[in-house]
Amino acid sequence: MNKHPHVVLLEKLYAQLAAGEFASALDACDDAFTFQVPGKSKIAGKFTKSTFIQEFVLQLKELSGGSHSLEIHDILSSDLHATVLATQKIERGGKKTELRTVHVWRFSKGKPLAGYEYPRDLYLFDQVWS
Repeated sequence: MNKHPHVVLLEKLYAQLAAGEFASALDACDDAFTFQVPGKSKIAGKFTKSTFIQEFVLQLKELSGGSHSLEIHDILSSDLHATVLATQKIERGGKKTELRTVHVWRFSKGKPLAGYEYPRDLYLFDQVWS
């Protein structure tokens, strides 16, 4: 069975982010790209294509001491949206935590235009990232 093009694109984008190929990952996104993270933690906010790496991705690495990883469970897609079911794995202060999360993506002309993070437990999410 053929995968939806958005599934293929997101699989590549997440692999590039995990490999530290940030510029390549963002090249696949629309120029007006934004990514929003809810809550009150140090990583909460709305990030643009120009701030996503510096203010979000590198902040994840710094706060987790480089231990942050994202395990993708499934990617569901239509022509306008895609949903990524995932688990974030973090070790902070000697404590290992797994956070279930959903990333919802909106596409325009075949490119990610907006991404939204939806943690299953926002209170735990905020606690871990504060």
